[in-house]
Amino acid sequence: MSAASGARLAGAGGFINISQNAKKLLFAGTFTVGGLEVQIEDGKLVIANEGKLAEIHRRTSSRSRSAAQYAAETGQTVLYVTERCVFQRTADGMELIEIAPGIDLERDILPHMGFQTDRAQSARR
Repeated sequence: MSAASGARLAGAGGFINISQNAKKLLFAGTFTVGGLEVQIEDGKLVIANEGKLAEIHRRTSSRSRSAAQYAAETGQTVLYVTERCVFQRTADGMELIEIAPGIDLERDILPHMGFQTDRAQSARR
């Protein structure tokens, strides 16, 4: 899969080949971008300034999405690790599997996701 970027064409390169033979795929980055500032206070993560854009939504919608979906369908572990939480991609979709100490699901995760997960839904109840 490739994506046009102005006059340039950005392809997936060897990512597809490498990812299909890996035992695990791990995507790491921040949950939001554009001004995000975090601090550690008393062993807990504190969002001092929230980013303006939902990076996790872009990541799960980007060109790496099809490789991650294929990997999950074939039984590979696919993780999206951010400063505040960890998602695992399964054959059924994204599952929220870990939340950092100090992070509130309702305040710090759900409003910035751009998608919904079964685990997040059950955690809200």
